[in-house]
Amino acid sequence: MARSSEAKALLADLRAGRVPHENLYTVIHTFGNEGPLEAKPDVEAFLSDPDPDLRYIALNVLVFHWMCPEHRVTCERFALDDAESDNRRMGVAGLGALLEGTSDKRALELLLKIFENAAEEWDVRDAAYSSILYVLGRPASEQPLASKKLDQTKDVNWDLIRNAEEIAGSS
Repeated sequence: MARSSEAKALLADLRAGRVPHENLYTVIHTFGNEGPLEAKPDVEAFLSDPDPDLRYIALNVLVFHWMCPEHRVTCERFALDDAESDNRRMGVAGLGALLEGTSDKRALELLLKIFENAAEEWDVRDAAYSSILYVLGRPASEQPLASKKLDQTKDVNWDLIRNAEEIAGSS
């Protein structure tokens, strides 16, 4: 109960402009952990912040902490358009989390596009592969380790990629 009241006090401070910029990341993260859902519009406001770290934590809270399905489009936008690779990776991972087990055609099409884009950063492409597996409903036990770069000859299940392509209509 005390943690919730602390989070509400932080929200009041944020709304009153009393949170120093260097503390915003921690405050937004606290909202994710403590869940004052009335902070949702305040967190959403950071999705377009010039600071990439604040955009990152805002999307993280909205998608991974609060599982807000209405931020699917936000994930797509981050995945395709954010200048920062960490934020593109967060967008890609968010799609996997929000659409786990759905075999969603549009999501698979976008994730395949990113996975197959040789010009994209390897960690974003690896996250796209993991998200493809999640959208296909594959269990966590089949996920590659996030701590290492994928070796596409050993670590990628190409049968699952072909399955995703068939669903997306891009084979």
